[in-house]
Amino acid sequence: MFNANTALSIQPGILALSLVSLIVMMGSSMPTPSLPLYASQYPGSNELLVGAVIAGFAIGRLAFDIPAGFLADRFGMSRTMSLGLGIIVGASILAGMAPNYWSLFSARILEGIGSSIYVSAAIAYVILASDSSKRGTTMGTYQSILMLGPIIGPIAGAPVAILFGYNAPYFAFAGMMAIALAVISYLAWKGRFNVKSSIAVAGGFHGPQSPKLSLYINTAGIATFGFAFLRSGVYTTGMPLFAYGSLALSVFDVGIILTVASLANLGASYFSGRLTTRYGMRKPLFGAILFSALLVGLIPMSNSAIQLLVIMTLIGVSSGFFGQSIAWAAEQIETKVKNGRLTAATNAGSIIGVQSHVTRGIGFNRMIGDVGLILGPLFVGYLVSLFSKDPMSWFISFGLTSVILGAVSYFIIGPFGRKSSR
Repeated sequence: MFNANTALSIQPGILALSLVSLIVMMGSSMPTPSLPLYASQYPGSNELLVGAVIAGFAIGRLAFDIPAGFLADRFGMSRTMSLGLGIIVGASILAGMAPNYWSLFSARILEGIGSSIYVSAAIAYVILASDSSKRGTTMGTYQSILMLGPIIGPIAGAPVAILFGYNAPYFAFAGMMAIALAVISYLAWKGRFNVKSSIAVAGGFHGPQSPKLSLYINTAGIATFGFAFLRSGVYTTGMPLFAYGSLALSVFDVGIILTVASLANLGASYFSGRLTTRYGMRKPLFGAILFSALLVGLIPMSNSAIQLLVIMTLIGVSSGFFGQSIAWAAEQIETKVKNGRLTAATNAGSIIGVQSHVTRGIGFNRMIGDVGLILGPLFVGYLVSLFSKDPMSWFISFGLTSVILGAVSYFIIGPFGRKSSR
């Protein structure tokens, strides 16, 4: 579980950013319990379109993941984070005022763009400002702090939706992002985001004029895809649709389930860093995704809110390793560059350092994850709509989702995973 003494032992800038990210996560999770109902209220909406509006957030992120890495590298962490938060504020207001489905869908895409710009800079700062030997633990602490947001967000967003309408959480989201923007601006003014990276490579590099794509392709991307597919396909789409359609639960019930699952995620996020530091990245991430695959297959067997709560809590534990996949990506990129397997690029005669490669590589890794965020709700939503009149629809939907997660775990630990990590 989150320990204040451990949090205070990390660098002040990382701790400050962790608290800001907590605010961001709290605001972004407020609409989650009511979003499927909000999207379905427009004429002509079905489960597939509900999945699409949820995936719209990831579509915007996907479009800007790689450009966001370049923005953070070119304009600095604080300016990039402020830009991203400003876009989220405007997009959230548009989502709350959306007069039709496509307006909501477009606003979700804009939210994703803002999120991509902010998160790329925030994660890059956490990784680059932390000691490489403690990166897994630092990411675990960062994740454990920011995951307090999803604990507070759904339980706060559900009553707001019930009392003021399904669009009200978006206005609350915009308010939370405005607070985060003010805090980021103040911390930037105080110089808290000046990166003094511990990453250094002696001797320089000699190589081609542009970096090869293979520099950023690694096993960590497979793990990131799996966790993202799990989060969007099960957390945001499958579980709420199942809770409403099969168990007839309320928005408040779904908010409680998401909150408890996030609480479990919180504890696992903190300890995940210790486990990966001790045992390496591959085996813990393989175990976490495989365990999730088995649990997802059990969801349609739930016939009460309590049973669903237990399963989702355990999934929250396994998905607490999500942040470690990003740290693993940075580790593999740094290792490739240091070993000279792929050389650095030159830009106007200046060598691009490892820091820039890691920043851009994080964007590429998150792009792979956002493919999972897009495919998850579309995949589950499509299956549910396709078999909506069949009582076996939930078993088919969650069963095939479980198969995909099982395949992801195999690729992490199997021959392909071992080869791509060398």
